Amino acid sequence: MALQSLQITAITAMRARDVSRPTPEQQEAADQRPLRDETPRREPRRGRDRDAR
Repeated sequence: MALQSLQITAITAMRARDVSRPTPEQQEAADQRPLRDETPRREPRRGRDRDAR
């Protein structure tokens, strides 16, 4: 219940916005990757092969 009393000030919001902004390198890498709906779907794994050792 402690989170109910949390107040976000303008300074906190501005800091959070700056931290969440990607660097130019990260933005360029994201632009090169295909979008999620453009990638082919993988078949779901069946069985427990990876758990058996």
